[in-house]
Amino acid sequence: MVPAAVLPAAAGAATPTRTVSVDLREYAIVMPARLRPGRTTFVLHNKGRFPHNFTALFGPVRFRSGDVPPGRTVRLTVSLVPGAYLVGCTVLHGGHLAQGMFTLFTIGTRRHGSAVWHYP
Repeated sequence: MVPAAVLPAAAGAATPTRTVSVDLREYAIVMPARLRPGRTTFVLHNKGRFPHNFTALFGPVRFRSGDVPPGRTVRLTVSLVPGAYLVGCTVLHGGHLAQGMFTLFTIGTRRHGSAVWHYP
Protein backbone atom coordinates (compact mmCIF):
# COMPACT_ATOMS: atom_id res chain seq x y z
CA MET A 1 0.00 0.00 0.00
CA VAL A 2 1.39 3.41 -0.99
CA PRO A 3 0.53 6.39 1.28
CA ALA A 4 -1.54 9.08 -0.43
CA ALA A 5 1.25 11.62 0.03
CA VAL A 6 3.67 9.71 -2.18
CA LEU A 7 3.16 10.75 -5.77
CA PRO A 8 4.38 9.07 -8.92
CA ALA A 9 7.03 11.04 -10.79
CA ALA A 10 4.79 11.92 -13.72
CA ALA A 11 6.21 13.66 -16.75
CA GLY A 12 4.61 16.97 -17.62
CA ALA A 13 2.95 17.46 -14.24
CA ALA A 14 1.08 20.76 -13.88
CA THR A 15 2.70 21.81 -10.60
CA PRO A 16 6.44 22.47 -10.45
CA THR A 17 8.50 19.94 -8.52
CA ARG A 18 11.36 21.00 -6.29
CA THR A 19 14.40 18.75 -5.98
CA VAL A 20 16.15 18.17 -2.64
CA SER A 21 19.42 16.24 -2.44
CA VAL A 22 19.71 13.88 0.55
CA ASP A 23 22.90 11.99 1.50
CA LEU A 24 22.44 8.75 3.45
CA ARG A 25 25.53 7.36 5.20
CA GLU A 26 26.53 5.59 8.41
CA TYR A 27 24.81 6.94 10.55
CA ALA A 28 23.61 10.29 9.31
CA ILE A 29 21.11 11.93 6.98
CA VAL A 30 22.46 15.13 5.42
CA MET A 31 19.90 17.48 3.89
CA PRO A 32 18.61 21.07 4.19
CA ALA A 33 16.87 21.92 7.47
CA ARG A 34 14.20 24.14 5.84
CA LEU A 35 12.14 23.26 2.79
CA ARG A 36 9.22 24.74 0.86
CA PRO A 37 5.74 23.25 0.63
CA GLY A 38 4.50 21.49 -2.49
CA ARG A 39 5.58 18.71 -4.75
CA THR A 40 9.15 17.72 -3.80
CA THR A 41 11.46 15.07 -5.22
CA PHE A 42 14.00 13.82 -2.71
CA VAL A 43 17.10 12.54 -4.53
CA LEU A 44 18.46 9.95 -2.10
CA HIS A 45 22.18 9.18 -2.49
CA ASN A 46 23.34 6.22 -0.41
CA LYS A 47 26.98 7.07 0.28
CA GLY A 48 27.32 4.38 2.92
CA ARG A 49 28.34 0.72 3.00
CA PHE A 50 24.92 -0.59 4.07
CA PRO A 51 21.36 -0.25 2.72
CA HIS A 52 19.48 2.78 4.08
CA ASN A 53 15.98 4.21 3.72
CA PHE A 54 14.33 7.60 4.13
CA THR A 55 11.22 7.38 6.30
CA ALA A 56 9.03 10.15 7.73
CA LEU A 57 8.59 9.11 11.35
CA PHE A 58 6.72 12.23 12.42
CA GLY A 59 5.07 15.07 10.53
CA PRO A 60 1.89 16.03 8.72
CA VAL A 61 2.81 13.84 5.72
CA ARG A 62 4.16 10.29 6.05
CA PHE A 63 6.33 8.64 3.40
CA ARG A 64 8.96 5.92 2.99
CA SER A 65 11.52 5.33 0.25
CA GLY A 66 12.17 1.64 0.60
CA ASP A 67 15.75 0.45 1.04
CA VAL A 68 18.42 2.13 -1.11
CA PRO A 69 21.41 -0.16 -1.84
CA PRO A 70 24.94 1.15 -1.13
CA GLY A 71 26.25 3.39 -3.90
CA ARG A 72 22.81 3.81 -5.50
CA THR A 73 20.52 6.81 -5.97
CA VAL A 74 16.73 6.68 -5.71
CA ARG A 75 14.08 9.38 -6.21
CA LEU A 76 11.02 9.82 -3.99
CA THR A 77 8.36 12.39 -4.89
CA VAL A 78 6.08 13.64 -2.12
CA SER A 79 3.57 16.48 -1.71
CA LEU A 80 4.76 18.34 1.41
CA VAL A 81 2.70 20.69 3.58
CA PRO A 82 3.87 23.14 6.30
CA GLY A 83 4.97 21.56 9.57
CA ALA A 84 7.85 19.87 11.37
CA TYR A 85 9.16 16.53 10.09
CA LEU A 86 11.36 13.88 11.68
CA VAL A 87 12.93 11.57 9.09
CA GLY A 88 15.14 8.59 9.74
CA CYS A 89 16.47 5.29 8.53
CA THR A 90 14.50 2.32 9.87
CA VAL A 91 16.85 -0.41 8.58
CA LEU A 92 17.44 -3.28 11.04
CA HIS A 93 14.15 -2.63 12.85
CA GLY A 94 15.36 0.75 14.07
CA GLY A 95 19.01 -0.21 14.54
CA HIS A 96 20.16 2.68 12.34
CA LEU A 97 17.85 5.06 14.25
CA ALA A 98 19.49 3.93 17.49
CA GLN A 99 22.85 4.87 15.96
CA GLY A 100 21.58 8.44 15.40
CA MET A 101 20.49 8.17 11.76
CA PHE A 102 17.69 10.75 11.84
CA THR A 103 17.24 14.46 11.22
CA LEU A 104 14.60 17.18 11.35
CA PHE A 105 13.34 19.57 8.72
CA THR A 106 10.63 22.21 8.75
CA ILE A 107 8.39 23.88 6.25
CA GLY A 108 7.15 27.32 7.26
CA THR A 109 6.88 28.83 10.73
CA ARG A 110 4.46 28.94 13.63
CA ARG A 111 3.81 31.43 16.39
CA HIS A 112 5.02 30.61 19.87
CA GLY A 113 2.41 28.47 21.59
CA SER A 114 0.51 27.75 18.37
CA ALA A 115 0.15 24.32 16.80
CA VAL A 116 -0.59 25.80 13.36
CA TRP A 117 2.22 26.07 10.79
CA HIS A 118 2.21 28.74 8.07
CA TYR A 119 4.16 29.29 4.90
CA PRO A 120 5.75 31.80 4.22
